[in-house]
Amino acid sequence: MILYQLNTNGTASSQLSTPRSGKSPSPSPTSPASLRRRRGSQHGGSSLSLASTRVCSSMDEGDGPGSEAEPVEEYRTVPASIAERYKVGRTLGDGNFAVVRECVERSTGREYALKIISKDKCKGKEHMIQSEVSILRHVKHPNIVLLIEEMDTCSELYLVMELVKGGDLFDAITSSNKYTERDASCMLFNLASAIKYLHSLNIVHRDIKPENLLVFEHHDGSKSLKLGDFGLATVVDEPLFTVCGTPTYVAPEIVAETGYGLKVDIWAAGVITYILLCGFPPFSCSGEDQEALFQQLLKAQLDFPKPHWDSVSETAKDLITGMLEIEVDRRYTAVQVLDHSWVNDDGGSESKHQLPVAGKIKKNFNTGPKLNSTTAGVSVITTTPLDKEKQVLRTRRQQDVTFSPQPRHGTGAAEPEDRSPRSADAGRSPTSPL
Repeated sequence: MILYQLNTNGTASSQLSTPRSGKSPSPSPTSPASLRRRRGSQHGGSSLSLASTRVCSSMDEGDGPGSEAEPVEEYRTVPASIAERYKVGRTLGDGNFAVVRECVERSTGREYALKIISKDKCKGKEHMIQSEVSILRHVKHPNIVLLIEEMDTCSELYLVMELVKGGDLFDAITSSNKYTERDASCMLFNLASAIKYLHSLNIVHRDIKPENLLVFEHHDGSKSLKLGDFGLATVVDEPLFTVCGTPTYVAPEIVAETGYGLKVDIWAAGVITYILLCGFPPFSCSGEDQEALFQQLLKAQLDFPKPHWDSVSETAKDLITGMLEIEVDRRYTAVQVLDHSWVNDDGGSESKHQLPVAGKIKKNFNTGPKLNSTTAGVSVITTTPLDKEKQVLRTRRQQDVTFSPQPRHGTGAAEPEDRSPRSADAGRSPTSPL
């Protein structure tokens, strides 16, 4: 059985500084002997391709550092300091503001991705790119996609990024032969570990969603999730008011514009956990009526409808209720999520009952076939903060918004014909067949 690797989170530093460039300190490799817990899970790979991103099928599965299938074409316009250390080859992704190219470290044969951001296309908004990079320089955790090295020139910014080739979270579920609560618990453990680490640095991600959770395959065959795409991430030193994110996963306090902080990430993780166990989101609306969805969020009437939740443990429902608590002070922290019995392997996560969610995820989230297992990781890397400007949602004009209390557990009605919000942010465009 393939196992998900469960990593402990790293040690937080006290504050962020912003050196201009240079090589980021590399974390020690995650080995079979490192601190972790293992639980059973199945996995497969697929992809999300952003509407603004063209992903190329130039890196096929199995083309690793030792592959003799085809030599890497040199991309000769990169700075000498990059070319000396890396073989830079074919284009893997081409977005509005950045190009991602194949990149192999000469001394080790390790594969990375070279993200090349055009400064001409970012004029007047350079601070948005710098904000993301300044955060990436300092986040070093086994459940986060890493920045390896950077080089700043007069015309481009070059970022050597960790290339995660195992697809994304939904790919892991929809391609598995067997999927249980225990598997979902493992996935949440990885995500909550990353969130705990970020929050210890007072960093809020603000766009946690399945497409940004990538599956990393370790040499021993185990797998773990890595959180990527820090385009909306920021350091929290006072309440935030920007209405941004992906509507399905955005927290009520963001919509209400009452000021928010770190715990919006916990809400997003709670929505993901809900989806992991039933295949559709807890709050949605038909069509593209974003305001109707926001009204649902403000009421936050959490429901566990029959028959979709009949086979899910009460322990899991209890955890989700704590994560989707509308009162921020009562909402769980990442530490509380990790300490919960459903996550720490002391309770309901032991359930081996198979969950029939793969088909529902395919229906509700428009998952499609993949170019290859690298596509999802390349799409995440190709995205820049400028691409995410569309995720600054239109602001609400209503003032003094109040929240409605939510029930502890609901039974409610059966799943509507289509629980998926059909906004551009929520859909995943199909790519070419396998």
